[in-house]
Amino acid sequence: MPFFYDHVNTLEKHHPSGIVFSFNDEETDGETWHWHYGDSTEYHCKYVEGSAGVSTVVTLHGKECLVEDYFISVVCDDVEAFVRNQKKEMYYIKLEAWKPYRDQKLLEQIINRVCRCLENSLQSRTEKLKVQNLSLPVLKISQVVSAVNLLDRDFLSMVTVHLPFEDQVFTADDLIPLIERQGWRKLGLTIQLHKFSPQVLEEVRKFINCTSKQLNLIIIKYQYIDEECYKLIEEATFCKVDLILTGEIVFGVNDFRDQLQEITMRKRLKLKLSDNTISINIFEVPLIMRSIVSNLGCPQIQSLRKVSRGIRQCVDYVEPDPHILSYYIWLGNSLRVRIDSMMNRPIWAHYKGSLEQDAVRVVNDFDLNTRHQKSRMNWLTIGMDEEIWNLKEEDDSRIRGIDEEYTIDLDEISKTEQWIKAKRLWITNLTVRMSIQDMNILNFKTIEITMETMSPEDITYCRKNLTQPSVFITFKINIKVCSTADFLAALGEPYRVVNNGKYIWYFRIQNTLFYLHVVLQQIPQTTEGRLNLAKIHQDNTPFF
Repeated sequence: MPFFYDHVNTLEKHHPSGIVFSFNDEETDGETWHWHYGDSTEYHCKYVEGSAGVSTVVTLHGKECLVEDYFISVVCDDVEAFVRNQKKEMYYIKLEAWKPYRDQKLLEQIINRVCRCLENSLQSRTEKLKVQNLSLPVLKISQVVSAVNLLDRDFLSMVTVHLPFEDQVFTADDLIPLIERQGWRKLGLTIQLHKFSPQVLEEVRKFINCTSKQLNLIIIKYQYIDEECYKLIEEATFCKVDLILTGEIVFGVNDFRDQLQEITMRKRLKLKLSDNTISINIFEVPLIMRSIVSNLGCPQIQSLRKVSRGIRQCVDYVEPDPHILSYYIWLGNSLRVRIDSMMNRPIWAHYKGSLEQDAVRVVNDFDLNTRHQKSRMNWLTIGMDEEIWNLKEEDDSRIRGIDEEYTIDLDEISKTEQWIKAKRLWITNLTVRMSIQDMNILNFKTIEITMETMSPEDITYCRKNLTQPSVFITFKINIKVCSTADFLAALGEPYRVVNNGKYIWYFRIQNTLFYLHVVLQQIPQTTEGRLNLAKIHQDNTPFF
């Protein structure tokens, strides 16, 4: 029996604009989102094994419920219910495989089951589902082909194929069936894999050569890349490489025509009153403008603002929501920005001036693009490329490289409304230098950050607040200067000590079936430590 589906309101049951189910071999996060509401409904399933057998703890609307079924069975029942009963068009269906996972074989079985569940749900419908974006983790490309063939091809615009394991590869012949039945609408394809190699590039070339008339673009997302690929990509002539970002390469197959140009060419309407002809710009009428921009995304809104001063003033007056889903900023030798929105394919900007001037432009553009954002943004990411220098001075011949340390101060951003509404915080390649007490962390479900240090007061703050009922699931904190003595003083004697370097505590979370599980690991011969704070069910503790 579905759980999530049965406990959301009628609008979200039959008309969700998007659903997301992210899972590994032990737990799942689910989310429904509706176009007309900025917030979303979220739930969390976690596998537990107690005295009564296999069960699932479901967290929804801040409450926890024990379901007597395996967690992925609960998830599949919910996926099936949402897909079968969907009445209108959807913006996205995202089924995602998480990392980390403990048991690859088990996760493979779960992925197979989820793929079968989606396929069976789509087959059971009396008419094909209209969904614009589909994301699916697979063991074989044929699994996503089966699902795509059951969708309305005239509505589908982007397919994301996730190959979650290191040994997974694909060929052009695997992908061609994805395109063969595509109708008049060109398709975009995203492939997430472990490593981008020359062999992958060759398969992309073959695929584009076979399907370019039906394909808009291919995005390859990867964790690692073979250095040889950079040169091969630069020399590629089979397509246009739109942009190379950290962990992502975009192959543009066709030039896109901005539909807004067609609109703005007819922007003036002439009304004849008596013997006079009066030229009126309909785009300067707020009521009309509000109707127009409600169906536009971020790039069209900004293009519309550039038509004339009057139109720009009218757009700013109605304050349109750009419906941005994610905003990525990369810092390096040059600055790069990517914006994902509900209405459009991803937008990329590459700033090529001086870093000082570009930094100001990036901030100003961010303010301009997000100023009227009312719906929830899923991701705001600020990344930094790692820079390594080889020193060749004779006196320093033994030095092979320098790893620069970057810090970030979150004083201002942690006070914003966007921060308070966010659910996940990941900061990579940057070290947070402020106290964790001042970071407003209690609204987050998951955190992965690096901090300069944690004071005894910071440690006490975490223990006190995370043993209260909250949305918290897991916080992973790397500490540059870590004092084991401070943790022992603040948390007391640990339940267990492993090899004099790993300390484990358990604290009951008030009025729940859960415990706060604290693990501190001191890195040998360094001042660094790793702190893991997790909410675990009481059946997974040594006390039950």
